Amino acid sequence: MAWINKYLSEKDIEQISQTVHVVEENTDGEIVPVIVRNSSSVGHIPMTLTLLLLLILVIAELPFADLLWATPWVYVWPFLVVAVYYLSFALAKFPFIQKIFVPERDELAQVHQRAQLEFYLNKINRTQQGTGILIFVSVMERKAVILADEGINSKLPPETWNEVLGKFSEQLHKGDWAAGFTAAIEACGKHLHQHFPHTDDGHNQLKNNLVIR
Repeated sequence: MAWINKYLSEKDIEQISQTVHVVEENTDGEIVPVIVRNSSSVGHIPMTLTLLLLLILVIAELPFADLLWATPWVYVWPFLVVAVYYLSFALAKFPFIQKIFVPERDELAQVHQRAQLEFYLNKINRTQQGTGILIFVSVMERKAVILADEGINSKLPPETWNEVLGKFSEQLHKGDWAAGFTAAIEACGKHLHQHFPHTDDGHNQLKNNLVIR
């Protein structure tokens, strides 16, 4: 997954995984960090971008319409439409273009849906005491989500994670992904240690590595 190297180096990835390992030595809780390229549906963007570019092109050529819509120039238009179509597909691969064409409300909803999916895909809901935590980041949207299992939610209100998310989001917008993950893992670890300290019966139930999708 070469795309991740733009945001996290191999050293960063190892540091994040090591932070999980160190934090979990003091608690029976489980922390799973996950990063995905995007959560939002972007399949509509190439066609939307094609229509937008063609509209701009038509408006721009209006002063020259008598010339450009006459023979032989009129035969160029089908090839121009095809070229704009393929250009739109190329542009639609850029995250900043994708972000422009996905409304903020849709981003929030789809990021939370993806976080919930990852919660179950990574079996965070299967810890013995319900003490799993997902720290989720979607790169394109630059949004983070923290989901805690029932055992944690019974002791801590959802508002507990707002402060952690606030600081995490600041780091993401600065582009300091590794520091954001590390700080969030350590902050969640403090809450877990307080309510679920490490016991002799406790054992590592989930992998400690950063999940990349």
